[in-house]
Amino acid sequence: MSYCINPKCPKPSDPLNANNRICRQCGAELLIAGRYRVTQLLGEGGFAKTYEIDDRGFPKVLKVLQLKEPKAIALFKQEANVLQKLKHPGIPRVEPQGYFTVQMRSSKISLHCLVMQKIYGQNLEQWLGDRNNYPITQEEAIDWLKQMIDILQEVHRWQFFHRDIKPTNIMLQPNGQLALIDFGSVREVTDTYLAKMGVGHRGTVIASRGYAPPEQENGHPVPQSDFFALGRTFVHLLTGKHPLEFYDPSTDSLQWRNAAPKISPLLADFIDYLIARLPGNRPQNANVMIQRLTEIEANLAGTSSLKFALAYPLPYQLSAKFNPAKFNPVKFNPAKKPKLAAAILLVVGLVGYLEVSIYEYIRTSLSPNQPNGADVSGSPSPDLWDEKEKNNPTPIQDRTVRENVEITQLKAASFANAMVNLPPTSAAKSAANNLSQPGAIANNLVPEITPNQTKNISLVKTMAGHDQDVQSVAITPDGTKVASGSFDGTIKIWHLKTGELIQTLTAHSEAGEIISSIAISPDGQTLVSSSNSYGGNIKIWDLSTGLVISTLKAQGVGVSVVAISPDSQLLASGGNDGSIKLWHLALGEELGTFSGHFGRVFSVAFSANGKFLASGGEDGSIHLWNLSRIQGKVGFDFQPDRRFLGHTNTVHSVAFSPDNQRLASGSADKTIKLWNVETGEAIATLASHSGGMLSVAISPNGQILAGGSLLGRIKLWNLNTGEVIDTLSAHSRWVESVVFSPDGHILASGSSDRTVKIWDLETSPN
Repeated sequence: MSYCINPKCPKPSDPLNANNRICRQCGAELLIAGRYRVTQLLGEGGFAKTYEIDDRGFPKVLKVLQLKEPKAIALFKQEANVLQKLKHPGIPRVEPQGYFTVQMRSSKISLHCLVMQKIYGQNLEQWLGDRNNYPITQEEAIDWLKQMIDILQEVHRWQFFHRDIKPTNIMLQPNGQLALIDFGSVREVTDTYLAKMGVGHRGTVIASRGYAPPEQENGHPVPQSDFFALGRTFVHLLTGKHPLEFYDPSTDSLQWRNAAPKISPLLADFIDYLIARLPGNRPQNANVMIQRLTEIEANLAGTSSLKFALAYPLPYQLSAKFNPAKFNPVKFNPAKKPKLAAAILLVVGLVGYLEVSIYEYIRTSLSPNQPNGADVSGSPSPDLWDEKEKNNPTPIQDRTVRENVEITQLKAASFANAMVNLPPTSAAKSAANNLSQPGAIANNLVPEITPNQTKNISLVKTMAGHDQDVQSVAITPDGTKVASGSFDGTIKIWHLKTGELIQTLTAHSEAGEIISSIAISPDGQTLVSSSNSYGGNIKIWDLSTGLVISTLKAQGVGVSVVAISPDSQLLASGGNDGSIKLWHLALGEELGTFSGHFGRVFSVAFSANGKFLASGGEDGSIHLWNLSRIQGKVGFDFQPDRRFLGHTNTVHSVAFSPDNQRLASGSADKTIKLWNVETGEAIATLASHSGGMLSVAISPNGQILAGGSLLGRIKLWNLNTGEVIDTLSAHSRWVESVVFSPDGHILASGSSDRTVKIWDLETSPN
């Protein structure tokens, strides 16, 4: 049969078209792209129709977009792009030329098409229905969870998340393996907006009722949203009922456990862990989930083994009379023979202890490069090793000093390495020579300039220990410590020279919050941290003790960034609602509000003299406030004194020069702009070919500008000439934060690769 895909065909399934090349009903081509013959319609829904096609004897699947809206076309192209990258037996494959458009001659309609691997089997909703919705077993649940987590690990490894996990999008193949389908809703984590803050901006809401988490229904999905949907899916599979049948509005939770009485509390706890309301209370990544499942399996297996050991003492097990097939744990009651039971438990415990001891001895002996020591919690210390590499160490070199690096990490590092080692960009141009005169070359575009000499900038330390992206870094005024705030909800304090972990602050993680920003007061006494989670809390810490002094209820929709004034008196916080709040730091009292941004505020910065506050936002604008206006005022709501316009995309970061005359701004439009603070005029534009600029910083002497990018690179410019001093490429994912030490000799960088890197700049121009 030949099925016609022309939307205007009056009879697309005409049997007389079986061997035709042209549809006899509408005149459309039946041999799609000169290669594929459509054999049947499989289904239609959402914004696409799905067909089975014959590709020279091989059955495949063809998706045809039915909408013309730009957003639908963009999502369709994105699905093709994602599936071409993903390589996993549980994900349908798409060949490099699998996406194409077809022009319908008869109707002049252009159709967007996507050819992919045909996944055989049933989706889990159909499969469950065919067995009268009889729930799956605990063993099946654990096996399927591990399969799905493995698939999600591959998806998230490429910085995507699915956004529509539910039983109908999971296929059970004839070989018993699961496959995840329908990537039409997939979202790229490396979108610059999402990369900066860890939660998506308000956008297209794609949510399947009962499976999607609250943040996704509100238009703010995150990678952990996939884990919530996975947990809700397994509630359905373990109970045979739709999750919403268990919804209790009084507690805003699912009361599902009574419908799955044969499930271990350990597994039930794991499912509830997945479906926690706040993203920060869910597993942070697939590795955490696998670890928890492995522990559950071991615990369940240990319980069975203990019952076996108690029921049949070891001498009897070794005798010829023992038949394991007739094992019945009820036969022996340990309560009636307490001495024997105690002896057996002692033997089991001794064997376990010896097993662990031998394993630890072997592991230590075979891993001479394994770091020693422990953190404050008593667990093994975070990965820490000295590095003295020249400019471009590959991510794999950076990681393989440990023998127990997982294969998935190596693959991810390989991909990131390919991204950050793109071909060199444009050669030097003489237009930069006039940069030494601020304001003299307004609006000049200064491209990248190849360094005229080699600078001995060295990567000297890598601190690893966070479970999620490092979002923000700060160095103490005395230059002895560096702090890092992460999506995992923790703040870690490190010794700057040795890289030793000094302390881990966990108040945010205990509340299920994601850390968006941290700042250290210039007097060195206080650390401030903000949460972009719902509730928008700011925590003020005593830096010397690590204790929380106070918690400020700030912007209710989330606080994206904080900054402290040079005199340590004022605190500024930027919110997701576009507002900036000013606080009295010591008293924790709100003084007033600055308004004017449309969309989220991504960055705030005080000038070195404390006279100005600058902010950059999602709307691509930079706002400047003269702080002399607020003296003696409380409860104000001011509009900006000046707006700097020129960026064409989100402004992620702003920084003042030490002389208060210039302001640098990094944007998703792949540029850094320099502005004259007094006039508001653009002095120059530094063009980058390293992706969107997520973070900027200026050295204390005003000579060096550092910019961290979406592609994991850090560029160093001479602020007076516009010359590129160096490009640092050791991070394997985007660089969220860069900061100079007070003496300007050290640069610290935090990245979504979960590390903090310390760079020695002493030999660069100061």
